[in-house]
Amino acid sequence: MTHQELIEKAKADLGDALTSAEVVLGDAVLHTSPEQFRRVAEYLKNDPAMDCNNVSHITGVDYLEQDREPRFEAVYEIHSLTKNHTVRVRVGLDEDEPSVPSVTDLWSGADFAEREMFDMYGFDVPGHPNLKRLIMPDDWEGNPMLKDYPLVWEDIAFSHNADHKSELVQTKAEYETED
Repeated sequence: MTHQELIEKAKADLGDALTSAEVVLGDAVLHTSPEQFRRVAEYLKNDPAMDCNNVSHITGVDYLEQDREPRFEAVYEIHSLTKNHTVRVRVGLDEDEPSVPSVTDLWSGADFAEREMFDMYGFDVPGHPNLKRLIMPDDWEGNPMLKDYPLVWEDIAFSHNADHKSELVQTKAEYETED
């Protein structure tokens, strides 16, 4: 089945669960809402022609600098290893309360990737069995992958080779008074 045929079949079977569908750079891409995402995911997993049995990549996207709605997306790369095809599902998320339902019950490989998305972007993932920070410390404030995450200066606590090339290291005060 070609990617265009995948798109046509998904459109016919899912109808209004998809906000749009297209082939982008040779990949089948389905756009949906958080409310319809589980329906789309279950369809990709259970439909015999789709037979998607592997999720390889999950990430968030922040379109802050682009004039578009919605600002956020959760992106899932889902594969059928038996049918040898890939479907990318893009879920548009509300800016005020970004949330996408978990698919860990469908693909166990989604576990850590959904936790990373929660940690880095702050997207809620209801239904996830162990939703907690994955990379950042538990007491970390904010989500570093958001484009409006404040960039701040931190003193580096390295003690190894403190005197090595010390003439190249500036203090914060020296850096700020430069210019």
